[in-house]
Amino acid sequence: MEYRSILVHLDGSERASACLDLALLVARHHGAHVTALFAPVTTDHESAWSITFDMGYRARTREDRRHELEHQFSSGLSQTELKGTWHTGARHAEHELLALAPFADLIVVGQSDPRDPEASLNNRLQARVTLAAGRPVLWVPYVGTYPTVGERVVIAWDAGQSATRALYDGLPFMRLATHTTLVTLNTEREGRIPGADIALVLARHGIDVEVTQLHTPPTVSVGDALLSRVDKLGSDLLVMGAYGHTRWKELVLGGVTQTMLGSMPVPVLMSH
Repeated sequence: MEYRSILVHLDGSERASACLDLALLVARHHGAHVTALFAPVTTDHESAWSITFDMGYRARTREDRRHELEHQFSSGLSQTELKGTWHTGARHAEHELLALAPFADLIVVGQSDPRDPEASLNNRLQARVTLAAGRPVLWVPYVGTYPTVGERVVIAWDAGQSATRALYDGLPFMRLATHTTLVTLNTEREGRIPGADIALVLARHGIDVEVTQLHTPPTVSVGDALLSRVDKLGSDLLVMGAYGHTRWKELVLGGVTQTMLGSMPVPVLMSH
């Protein structure tokens, strides 16, 4: 698989500009078509007070933000000589994203700023899309600038289904990377070197990978240990499986996934 079609979600927040810039950066490296979806996250039901006193102002603010981002998108396409399509969402953001997901090789979303009053709502939508879209999702942290992405890749590997999906979904990044490290999170089979089998598979794809094992003391969680390793290696992209499932009116995420979504130091490619 190659990234020839990239879908980026623009929620209208201040961080949406950085999210769009990173999507265009990835698209330039892979020669991809970019589809930008402007779809702010909204609640299903607005209160009467909001409708009466607040909705008009919020609508004007969103329209101004849409114009700003659409101009940034058009300028970015022109500067990078890429092709793209702009969509303004008419329905709930989750419905719009999932409707466009089957036609994207990669989906780009932004992690919400925890200081944003709507952060919980936004993160819930992004997590649901990650688990339900069936496509790899690249999360952009809510702080920081990222002039590079995918030059130094870290793969979180436990030989599980989601990790396997993420690894193969991340191949286009690894093919262009200057360095790739596979971090094993457990021992796959007694008597064999953890990660050796999948490293051999990557070698057949022409990818030279360094394999290292993550040892976590009882007082440190796997998620925190992985964050520390990413920082130590100077990575600019983490590839990992997204663990979790949805229930009726409930979203349940695995511990490592929850840690990453709350504290990601670099862009994170997730697959489920």
